[in-house]
Amino acid sequence: MMHAKKNPMQRFATAVLLFVALMGALTAQAQKLKTRMADRYSEVFDYAKVASIYEDLSAKGKASPQDLRRLALAYRKLGKPVEAEKTYTKLMATGAQTPDDMLAYADLLRANGNYTTAIEWYGNYLSQRPDDARAKAYVSYPGLFDRLLRDSTSASVRSVPINSSMADMGMTVMNDLLLFSSARGEGVGGTRTYAWDHEPYLNLYSALLKGETVEDPMVMRKELNSRHHDGTVAYDSLAKRLYFTRNNDYYGVLSKNDRGELTMGIYYADVVTGEFGQPEWGNLVPFEHNDAQYNLGHPYVTPDGLRLYFVSDRPGGEGGTDIWFCDKLGTQWGAPQNLGPKVNTPSNEMFPYVGRDSTLYFSSTGHTGLGGYDIFRSRLTAAGPGTVFNLGYPMNTRFNDHGLVLTNDTTGFFASDRPGGKGSDDIYGCTVRPQMIYLAGVVIDKATRQPIENANIVLKNGQGGFVDRYKLETEPGGRFRMEAEYHQRYLLSAVANGYYQREITVVTDVDPLENIVVELEKYDYLAEGIVYHGETNEPLADASVVLTDGNGIELTRITTDASGRYQFPLETGKDYRIMADKEGFFKQSVKVTTKGNPNSLIRNDFKLFPLKVNQVVRLDNIFYDYNKSDIRPDAAMELDKLVATLMDNPTVRIELSSHTDCRGKDAYNRSLSDKRAKSAVDYIVSKGIGRDRIVGKGYGESKPVTQCVCEKCSEDEHQQNRRTEFKVLGL
Repeated sequence: MMHAKKNPMQRFATAVLLFVALMGALTAQAQKLKTRMADRYSEVFDYAKVASIYEDLSAKGKASPQDLRRLALAYRKLGKPVEAEKTYTKLMATGAQTPDDMLAYADLLRANGNYTTAIEWYGNYLSQRPDDARAKAYVSYPGLFDRLLRDSTSASVRSVPINSSMADMGMTVMNDLLLFSSARGEGVGGTRTYAWDHEPYLNLYSALLKGETVEDPMVMRKELNSRHHDGTVAYDSLAKRLYFTRNNDYYGVLSKNDRGELTMGIYYADVVTGEFGQPEWGNLVPFEHNDAQYNLGHPYVTPDGLRLYFVSDRPGGEGGTDIWFCDKLGTQWGAPQNLGPKVNTPSNEMFPYVGRDSTLYFSSTGHTGLGGYDIFRSRLTAAGPGTVFNLGYPMNTRFNDHGLVLTNDTTGFFASDRPGGKGSDDIYGCTVRPQMIYLAGVVIDKATRQPIENANIVLKNGQGGFVDRYKLETEPGGRFRMEAEYHQRYLLSAVANGYYQREITVVTDVDPLENIVVELEKYDYLAEGIVYHGETNEPLADASVVLTDGNGIELTRITTDASGRYQFPLETGKDYRIMADKEGFFKQSVKVTTKGNPNSLIRNDFKLFPLKVNQVVRLDNIFYDYNKSDIRPDAAMELDKLVATLMDNPTVRIELSSHTDCRGKDAYNRSLSDKRAKSAVDYIVSKGIGRDRIVGKGYGESKPVTQCVCEKCSEDEHQQNRRTEFKVLGL
């Protein structure tokens, strides 16, 4: 078979193609080499060199999606969020992004303050992973950032004079000292730099507490500091023991994991009496639950010395670094327990601190916040952690804010890499008070489950008093939202036309606060009123108010709060009885009916008097015609209430007394009042009360309740003296 000869031009083209192929192969080989080098630098946490390699590939337009992903990660590790965001923007443009890339990009946008675009990308991520609760929170509550950024008078932040241009962080209080960690290069580690951030290794320092500030930083002795990281310290004042985080360097012996990495562990040293009776640091002791395969750090011991909190990436958590705790068992710490998903997330939780009021403060990248690490709080209860709250601005910013410790109930210190400091992480003083709480929900019809528009909503504190500061906004669809000053417990009441008032309890640290449902019940008739203390005329709390039907069968009961108020919905065409009762007080009841009643609102107030011998109770509205002792119909209605009271309190014996004013002759007044008292007794006996339980007596003008010269008494004073009362003779 004959072959055609190639001309010179054909041979040249072939040579060029071979050269290009060869160079492509060499370039691919070079990129693989760079990738392997980057992997090696990653293993020793030298992210600056990792970034340099991928920056070169990106600048030449040769970076693959995986290269961009690794470059963005390196920037994140180096604390360069703006550069990381730009790199993720390039990655998104390739169309090769994963859901994890979308989430990381949204988090970076948020951390850089690009909140509108961040919400957009959280939405894109949710289209791939619709069950992610954190992303849902951002998308569902786009006003979250405005709320958190709103300047709050409940917290203040101030500079302190102990910071350096390097990292300063990880504080605890020891007597009159603030202990902290710093990378300023004055300790045992010297100025030798850490590959990750090219700052010196952290060493422990102390400074003098001076009220709300701190002064005179000094590096601590070599007994505590090593050539590697030593930081994030906690002092147990009861045991006189200092716990701190350090690389697993135990007197020069390094413990590494199976990947050859020098992990973090917790170590402690006791204050002991040294030579000449001076306090010194004792031997260094490793925490019994250290494990070189995982990182442990950020210890904190509760004020009672019975629980130690720490942070770890050990197995069994929610992901990233979690907060764990151990309980004191004799002289040992019990098995580590995870604090659970209320606090821990698939991201990172760090820097636990528990105040004397059992409030846990911690930092997290996993809960909804403004930036990288935000500071959060959660009330610790016997049932576990309560609702997690973001402390908001100015405690939190779009930068990293962490490591809050308190020197008293409100004053403390925290660390942040926000602008305006001396560089890297700086320590700030702060005053922290409970911030405003955000509540949101909907008012619906209990039967139809349909929203109720224009409901009137009132917020009270747990004691029933009105909350001083709260802002209420309503929206179509029965929805409402409000910001209110913090209380552990709220009473939220709602009422609308045709519905009776409903009050629900909201426990701040337990209940969901942004999905409150208030169910209102329609009524044809509404029975309402207030239970008063008979002597003080103040609303009576903790009284039991019971609604029964016409046959005495209990339908419902409520216990009054500080307002003394009760409400019951009633049906058309029925008889009811309402009884008010409290231990140590007279019971009272009243009959009500909706049969032919033209008034949809039926009101009855109760006055409950203490149930004790010689207790005097005034009967209002017992009137007689002039110079007569007959029981008028209006007086009969009031005496019927006394009949009901005696029936409700079957062991009580009373004296029913009638009194006149000072006008008229004394003998005449006494005779008239005696006749009136006996007429009232006869009426009560006719209603079924035993005559042995009631005595009638007239006192005329001999026992006035208002002392005045008769000729100068006002008509109101005369009326107060002209009264009918009963006195308890026996129980």
